[in-house]
Amino acid sequence: MSLTSEAFEKLLAALSSDRERAGEQYELVRLKLVRYFEFRLCDEPDALADDTIDRVARRLAGGERIDAPHIMPYVYGVARNVLLESWKKSERRRQTLLPAISETRLETVDAEEQDKCFHDCLRAIPEPNRDLVLQYYRDRGRAKIDRRSALARQLGIPLNALRIRIHRLKNRLHRCIEDCMRSSS
Repeated sequence: MSLTSEAFEKLLAALSSDRERAGEQYELVRLKLVRYFEFRLCDEPDALADDTIDRVARRLAGGERIDAPHIMPYVYGVARNVLLESWKKSERRRQTLLPAISETRLETVDAEEQDKCFHDCLRAIPEPNRDLVLQYYRDRGRAKIDRRSALARQLGIPLNALRIRIHRLKNRLHRCIEDCMRSSS
């Protein structure tokens, strides 16, 4: 859902009664949120910061009253919820993608270290390829088949060429994860 002008105006009013100062505060809030999500190693800190701001603005437009001195604690409370949701999505994605990428789970290495290696290696792949891998392994059953066909059509390549591309990316991720695990041992 996109942010309405009414919601945005209420957010600015909650930040400051002076319009120019409110704009400066908005930029500062957004910057602080991006840093908040970056510090917690989120994949898309800018998108999460925008989502947080949108949620706060919609609540203000819905009638919730927050005074200027209390706006930042409120924003951080919403950001914490957005962060927890992001981690849950990331965990579901990892649970779906990791077994597909790594055929053998190394039991001698703790799961937290393996997760760190997985996320580091996934971030090391250029964004278009990373998104392709994540979309390729996203669904199950018939939805998975339909998504993969749609991805091939979107890229303008045969389905078999998509499978080969994913296989190469998967091997690259697998090697990266193994190297990371060896170096952390």
